[in-house]
Amino acid sequence: MAIDGVKIIDSDDGHDIYNAIVERYKDGVSVDTIISEILSEEQNFCTDEFYTEIYWTAVAYSLWKIGHLSADIKQKALDIIAQGPHEFWLEIDDKALKQRQKVLDKLATQLQSENPKPLKVRKSKTKREPHFKVGDVLAVKFEKNYGAIFVSEVDQSPRKIEYHLACTRLLQKEKPTMEEFLYSQIACRKDNTNFGIDTDCWFNHKDLGLLLDHLEVIGSVELYPCKLWKLAPAGTLEDIYEEIIDNPRIGKLRLIDTYELVKEVIEK
Repeated sequence: MAIDGVKIIDSDDGHDIYNAIVERYKDGVSVDTIISEILSEEQNFCTDEFYTEIYWTAVAYSLWKIGHLSADIKQKALDIIAQGPHEFWLEIDDKALKQRQKVLDKLATQLQSENPKPLKVRKSKTKREPHFKVGDVLAVKFEKNYGAIFVSEVDQSPRKIEYHLACTRLLQKEKPTMEEFLYSQIACRKDNTNFGIDTDCWFNHKDLGLLLDHLEVIGSVELYPCKLWKLAPAGTLEDIYEEIIDNPRIGKLRLIDTYELVKEVIEK
């Protein structure tokens, strides 16, 4: 784990905890869910006393930041702080122990009173509906031919809607049918029943909206669980085309039949 400094969020674990609490709170995830999930990760973070200090101080600070610090978590963090900074801080810098102590003292003061300006989540004035749903199979109209892709994931929150579009290798003159989609190929890693899609375009709601005239739902499927190995930011029709024609690199990408990813065809 990288340690960039002595502040509460100056480490990889600190950043991860802050994002899991504060950023998800901004996305509209309920506080109860956030607290339950971050506490369920305690054993993964608290592998020794040093990391225990990192974990509890970051959790308490992040919850204080959003104005939802519970009494039990506050007390746990204060007990950790009362023990003083772990001596491992000296391994980072000979002045780090004293600097960390000042940070902990400041945090203890913060935790013992409510945050006067807790982070507020802005409510969206208009509720946007996603353009597509997970499992939608899309024909893509390019200038001279068609491709076939499917929606592998939709990430929706009050602040954003993002889409992951998995690109098959199909490219032909006529609009593809569902049968042609199913018997196309896709770059994908396969381990027993686990799949990792290697060709994925990641669009935001606005950019994908500009391409709707080129996209047509031709059916929908239920997919087996898939991981997205390649998260490539995209914004244009050309980005999709490049993913379709990208040649597999020997030893890195493997082509499988697209139907292997499909648990059930819902709509033809």
